[in-house]
Amino acid sequence: MGTIQFPPKNDQFADDVPVWMTFYCASYSTFSRNRTRSHIINTAYNTISVPYPKSHATINDQVYVSEGSKNNRLIETGDADGLKDEMFKKMKETVTSNLSGGGIVTFDHMETVLSAGARRTHSFEINMVSKSADQAEAANNIALTFQTNTFPTISNNSILTMIHPPLWCFKALIMGLEGTTIKGDYWDGTPLASVLKSCDINRSPILNTPFIGTDFNPIAINLRLKFIELEPALQAGDGSLDIISRSERLANS
Repeated sequence: MGTIQFPPKNDQFADDVPVWMTFYCASYSTFSRNRTRSHIINTAYNTISVPYPKSHATINDQVYVSEGSKNNRLIETGDADGLKDEMFKKMKETVTSNLSGGGIVTFDHMETVLSAGARRTHSFEINMVSKSADQAEAANNIALTFQTNTFPTISNNSILTMIHPPLWCFKALIMGLEGTTIKGDYWDGTPLASVLKSCDINRSPILNTPFIGTDFNPIAINLRLKFIELEPALQAGDGSLDIISRSERLANS
């Protein structure tokens, strides 16, 4: 498993980082047991750790559409006579209106209805400003690792197929305390299995300082990452504040 950290582990500034954000990258799978947060973390072939990002936003966006009312008062009358009376009144009023040239129209029973399938998105802005050649090397490797794993892999078997980009998960850690996990939902939102939707790399975020030393590596790199969760988010339904996916539920059942 490849592990990259900025600043590197042997760097004097690494001990000064109070909270890290660690990203885990694992092979894509259609099996539910391989789409859980724990499985991705335990089987990751790339691990990237950076100081807690400048910006981290979790977008919780539900999709609602206009549909016919599912709260039908005619049915709530509880018996066939109530339904018959309402329908007769409607027919009588409509006929009377038409004969007199009136403007009676059918009442709008549309309402806002949930459209299932909402997925959370997680966006990051990460600044890495290097103070040494080793830091610059680590920062560039991190940027290239995110960039590479945004795309599918060419297949060796056929020019008509490709291998799906990997699955991702991330969590906040205190590295100085033997990897102790802090309150994840406070810092990382406890994300579900995700894919990396976009990776924007700015290699000259600081004016007039594009290089460092004689290595000619970028001195500063700005990353903007956007992850989208693979499956719809659901409440756990056990009274907790946990968010789970279909795969998490199946794996724990």
